[in-house]
Amino acid sequence: MVRSLWIACAAAYGLAAGPGLAAAPPRHPTLYLASITGLTIGKNEFVDGFSIDTWGVRMVAVCHFPPGWSIDAGSSADPSGLIKGEGSLGVTWLDRTRLDELDGLVLLDTEGGIRRADEGHEGASVYVPATFKGKVSIGTYGTDKVRKMKIGWRNIRLTPAVRCPPPKQE
Repeated sequence: MVRSLWIACAAAYGLAAGPGLAAAPPRHPTLYLASITGLTIGKNEFVDGFSIDTWGVRMVAVCHFPPGWSIDAGSSADPSGLIKGEGSLGVTWLDRTRLDELDGLVLLDTEGGIRRADEGHEGASVYVPATFKGKVSIGTYGTDKVRKMKIGWRNIRLTPAVRCPPPKQE
């Protein structure tokens, strides 16, 4: 009994557990606070929405809502999921000085790791999508012009976390 308790404690702390027993590998963090970054927009442009398909990610919580935005995040019974956001009116759209409002949007679990690109192609016998891929809607002030910018893993900053941070003070 004492020996098995010692082995369990030693394994939990990554210590050698005795003759012929290897220490448990350290557990890497799987919970992350996700932010959208690396968006390049002009001085007359704004972000009014985004939609990101996920694969192998479990949504834990929506942590931050930019003022006047709705954010939806969820996971399916299969490995697919979605993070989607939209500003409600022109005053809520994010110009380039306010893109930091897309920091810390959701808390998610990436137990399966991050896949940077699709493996295979849709319709193939083996197809596994990238972990993150989507589009950001970018408009131009004073026009009806809207363009869609593709985003992927490079645009999602993952910061290890165990919970959502406290709300930002206005």
